[in-house]
Amino acid sequence: MIPLAKKSLGQNFLTDKPMIGKIMEAVSPKKESIILEIGPGRGALTLPLLESGCRLSCIELDRVLAEHWRSREALYPGFRCIEGDAVKLDWSPYLPCDICVGNIPYHISRPLMYKFFSYRRAIKEAVIMVQKEFAEKLLASPGDKAYGIVSVLTQCFCDPRYLFSVPPSVFSPPPKVTSACVRLTFKRTDTENDALLIRLVQTAFAQRRKVLTNSLKEFYDKDANDRELWLKRADGLRPEEYLALTREIAARS
Repeated sequence: MIPLAKKSLGQNFLTDKPMIGKIMEAVSPKKESIILEIGPGRGALTLPLLESGCRLSCIELDRVLAEHWRSREALYPGFRCIEGDAVKLDWSPYLPCDICVGNIPYHISRPLMYKFFSYRRAIKEAVIMVQKEFAEKLLASPGDKAYGIVSVLTQCFCDPRYLFSVPPSVFSPPPKVTSACVRLTFKRTDTENDALLIRLVQTAFAQRRKVLTNSLKEFYDKDANDRELWLKRADGLRPEEYLALTREIAARS
């Protein structure tokens, strides 16, 4: 018997067939697709993915659910389920993949985005469900209240697209917030120095009201080419300006 949702794991199982169909249309799996699913749960997306004939790997934290899906591996060629924490697990054995899908528990949305960033060159795109407010952060622009670290990094590493809202009523149990389905199309060549970019953005936003000459003073060179850029605040820079800043600093290293 498939267990009830566990609050400790942030489980809210998708149950609405029209919404499942809408998400599957966004994923659009093909027989030759290689797909990684984060949290198969009770199989709302897993079963139609398997029926498409794609090669599917799933990562499931819940031991009982992981055992349930492992017991079905023999029924579907190219299917495997790995028990583990998607935030901590090494994804390398299951990559490259065409699409990553998942209904992402709200409490791991941010750390999972960093996981996507680290593997972005091995994943073409992701279609995920997250809290609507978090989705809005991913697409926020300079000057928006929601604009912050995850906004900048997402737009540096991906082309994010808001697909549609997902109401609480399509889940069991219903969450207290509205969700959203988003598509992330990953970039591969914008910067080869991902670690430096992440460090710059995090450091700048740690003192977001200061101009960069102060918040990033450890990197500042008064002879830097673009002093105008350095006189802006963290939340005033566009993602492409952070990329330019990263290249400038890397070139001086």
